[in-house]
Amino acid sequence: MDKEEIYEFIGELAIALYSKKIQISLSSLNSILKDKKCEYGNNKGLGQGVSAAYRHWEEKDPVIHHAIAYTYTNEGGGFAWDKPTQ
Repeated sequence: MDKEEIYEFIGELAIALYSKKIQISLSSLNSILKDKKCEYGNNKGLGQGVSAAYRHWEEKDPVIHHAIAYTYTNEGGGFAWDKPTQ
């Protein structure tokens, strides 16, 4: 898969999960991508990939764009934009 195909997959998976009110961690997403032979290696790299997918879908489909933001979570279970609690 090239990057565009990965962004498409991330968005399509996000809307499917979002429609059922399911959130998954970046680690879980990375495991799914690993099964498709396109894992990112670590969550930091994957976080950048999810951000790129988010931007990819912004103009193309705003619903999927927002689904990406609400579907994939950080290791603490919060949204990526949440400030870490100390």
